[in-house]
Amino acid sequence: VHVQSFASGLFDEPVDGWNGTWGGTVSTRQFYETDPARDYVRGFIMSGCRGWSPLNLALQIAPWGSGHHKAFDERINHEVSVYMCGEDLPEASNRVELDWSQLDDFGMPGVLTHHELNENSRRLGRDMIAHAHQVLEAAGAQSVRDFGLAPIWGWHLLGTARMGDDPQTSVADRFNRAHDVPNLYIADGSSMPTSAGVNPSATIQALALRCADHIWERRHDWRSVE
Repeated sequence: VHVQSFASGLFDEPVDGWNGTWGGTVSTRQFYETDPARDYVRGFIMSGCRGWSPLNLALQIAPWGSGHHKAFDERINHEVSVYMCGEDLPEASNRVELDWSQLDDFGMPGVLTHHELNENSRRLGRDMIAHAHQVLEAAGAQSVRDFGLAPIWGWHLLGTARMGDDPQTSVADRFNRAHDVPNLYIADGSSMPTSAGVNPSATIQALALRCADHIWERRHDWRSVE
């Protein structure tokens, strides 16, 4: 998945937080590559975002009861958010297994998903949250609140059928063709061997087009013999 979080800075002046798009208004990859000076490998991006919607903001900070309106009024249109996204490196212990104890109406098994952020991801996460605080404070925020490391499920689920040269450690080859099932191609996010620290949609599209080109180029090799 991704190592991800949000941080929101509270500003004295109105910030017109309802304007603009939510994600990726402005983004930096200054900390995306591995830096030997840090205590982890790989890195993260930070993206400036508009403020939260009224409902989301109220659910986050406004208590029920007499203090609700006061807390809401202090923050609505006075917050700027930063989204942080880091690379969660692959781990052999993170896996999806068939669950034969839970069968559907057709007798097919369910799935069991095992995932835990490793120590590298936790160190990366702590550092990216600290950088978000630094950026918002430098911009003049009077206070900053963050969301900690977000729950790991959701958004971009990657790597369950990773590509590679070795059938013992990968499911598909470099052209997305399954090692063990002839002529089965897996051209989606599951083929990616690592999560990266960005939205993977463009990379998935590029890999799918590359896979399609390979199938077209090799089509005569698979022509049935009459």
